[in-house]
Amino acid sequence: MNPEMKRFSIVTLSLLLLCGCSGRLEQKIAQRVEDTCQPARACVIRIKDLTDFEWDKMYAFEYSAELYGIEQAIGTSYPDFVQFKRRMVFLKDGRIVYREDQATNIERILDGQVVFDIPDGEDYRVYGPDTQFLATKEKVDDGVYYELSEKR
Repeated sequence: MNPEMKRFSIVTLSLLLLCGCSGRLEQKIAQRVEDTCQPARACVIRIKDLTDFEWDKMYAFEYSAELYGIEQAIGTSYPDFVQFKRRMVFLKDGRIVYREDQATNIERILDGQVVFDIPDGEDYRVYGPDTQFLATKEKVDDGVYYELSEKR
């Protein structure tokens, strides 16, 4: 490999790694709670303050949501479905503009996980861009998680 091609490959790989690590919305939500909330107190956050794209609906799905249910909820096809993932799906005018599939553990909450206020027995909730969330940082055995409940 010539030196220019090697340099190009290293730069490309570096950019891909940076984009994969810093752009995850779940991490941005966790960081906002860390930066904004006082220990043991809820604070108010808005997801739209953390996004750099326009959207009119956000769907938060539990890991148990099946492809058919997701597509019925969002009204469009959902590409590259993988079972047992938590999801945030953002729509603008009925089209997916951003989506994020997050790892899960069906037995326990993961360290750093964002948990939405989805009632038991339901697979998802829908939120608008102006939705305000009461956010809290909660402890688990091996770390913390961030709970978001819609401020009413």
